[in-house]
Amino acid sequence: MTTVLLVEDEADVRDIIVEAFAEHDLQVVCAENDQRAYDMLEARAQEFAVLVADINLGPGTTGFDVARRARQLNRNLKVIYITGHAAHLNRFGVDGAVMFPKPFNPHELAESVISILKTADA
Repeated sequence: MTTVLLVEDEADVRDIIVEAFAEHDLQVVCAENDQRAYDMLEARAQEFAVLVADINLGPGTTGFDVARRARQLNRNLKVIYITGHAAHLNRFGVDGAVMFPKPFNPHELAESVISILKTADA
């Protein structure tokens, strides 16, 4: 089973993503803020195949920052940003990242994760 690290500060959004991912056989580990994400990455970075990160995480650093640290720890990690503001992806995002705009269908997000993983395996 593929493990995804989901970094999302809004509980309702986290819950619907987790539910959709489970229906697509994707195992999800959640971080509700940047610090929790950093802690998980420091301890388990190699366990994650995909990072799905909201860009705006409230107080603290951004999803861009989390993704940069994640790539330092696991250079093969695939990254999907979820946000309502896609303007700065090229400037701040990690190479090869995908932007998934809000609002979104959580099942389409799960399918995007699966597609990225299939492309990586090809």
